[in-house]
Formats: sequence, structure tokens, C-alpha cells
Amino acid sequence: MAAAVAGCGASSTAIRLDGGDASRPADASTDAIAGDDVGAGDAAGFPRVLFNGTDFTGWDRYLGTPAPGADPLGLDNDPQGVFSVVAVDGEPAIRISGQTFGALISQPELCDFHLSLEYRWGMQVWPPSPGFDSGVMYLSTGPLGAVNAGGPALSNPIGSGGFMVSMEYQLTVDDAGGMYNLGPITFTAGPRAQLSYVPDAWNHVEIIVRGGVATHRLNGQDVTTGMGFAVAWPGEAAQPLTCGKLQLQSEGAEIFFRRVQLLAPGS
Repeated sequence: MAAAVAGCGASSTAIRLDGGDASRPADASTDAIAGDDVGAGDAAGFPRVLFNGTDFTGWDRYLGTPAPGADPLGLDNDPQGVFSVVAVDGEPAIRISGQTFGALISQPELCDFHLSLEYRWGMQVWPPSPGFDSGVMYLSTGPLGAVNAGGPALSNPIGSGGFMVSMEYQLTVDDAGGMYNLGPITFTAGPRAQLSYVPDAWNHVEIIVRGGVATHRLNGQDVTTGMGFAVAWPGEAAQPLTCGKLQLQSEGAEIFFRRVQLLAPGS
């Protein structure tokens, strides 16, 4: 199958923020959000803003099928206005309506990084979703629309789903910060703390990927960790998964994201 190569250097815009080599070519002018590599612990140039508060520069919008049997809407084809920039509580935010499965996808890949953002739920839930459900996906790799749900299964056919193969920071009312795979990714999960999000308020999400270990934090507290990420496409040997794109998920419920940024390595 036609899949992006997993691991650092999977595209010309792969970057890492720990001073390591992501095999990034000298001509990386399409890198929309990162710029030059920095040394570990170097706070210069941080935080690095990923959402500019005005538009979706540095991001792609992808939507799957809007109705059973329909073709995927694809890239930057959003007739329903699933993705928009709005003002909430006096500052710009990304609104994702959730009406159709899909994702706002970062154009560069990230290797070791410290992602920070805030989210709060809206009001709308779209059938057949049973409730508020979304997520922040990372280490995203392979074809667009390769998966449509958590677990190892790929969409059939590939491209008919809403998301790239990825790891997920789960966002639901009963499960904020859980770690799950979408697609044929294996990993070793660490202990899980049961933390609750704050209703009707902005909640702080952090995802830290460093040295092959991912840590999920909610409102400053550790939720869980994972390590040993590997992806095994059908008919191929498993390969380490160390880099990938970000996805902000549209999955049946209205959600807002703001203050999407990368923090300094070591923070």
C-alpha cells in the first residue's frame, strides 16, 4: 500500500525540537511553523505558535464522508463549515463543529516536542454520535482517511475514513487524556490516573514526546504515558514510529481549541 514512511524524516517538513537530526533537507521552506532546530533546553524562540489566530496557515483541512455511501470531501473542501476561526471569551479560537469526521492536520511533522493547547466543549452533538467526543492526534502518518475509529483496523477502502493512522489524546466527558491508537500501531501503556476535565471551562492539554516516550497531561497533572510506538502496515514489518503530524479531530461534537503552541524542549 502507499504509505508514508514512519519515523523521523518521513517528509521534507519533518522537524525535531531537541536538537537531533530529523534528516530535514536544507530546503525546508514549506515548514510553516517551526524554523531552525534548537538545542535541548534552549528556550529561544519559544513558545512557537501553531495557530496564528487568523486563519489555517500551516494546516490542512481534511473531511471524510458526509453521509453513508458518499465520497470523502477530501482536502480543503469544507462546504459545511466544519472548521472555522471564531472569537471565544475575547480571543481567537479554532471551532470544529464535528458534523463530519475529519481533522485539521499540521503540514509539518514533529519528532520530539512539547505540545500545549486548551479546549472547551461547544453545544452541538451530531448523530449518530452518542455524546461529546474528539481528540488531539499525534505521530500521525500514512494516507489520509486511513482510519475511522480507534483500534488496529484500517478503513475499507483506505481513504474512506476520517483520519490518518495516529496516536490519540482522547477527549470525552468520561475519558480526558486517555491514550489510544488509531490504526496498526503497537505501544506499551503506562499507569493511568483518572482525572476529570472542568465542565464549561477551558482545559489545558499537554502532549510531550521525548526519546520515544509520550506523556499526556491534563490541567498540569500527568494522566498516562506510553512508549515503544511502532506501526505495521499490512504485509510489511513493523517500523518504529517516532515522528508524525498533528490532527485536531472532528468526531461528532462541537469543540473549540486555542493557544495551540509548542513549548521549549525540557519544559
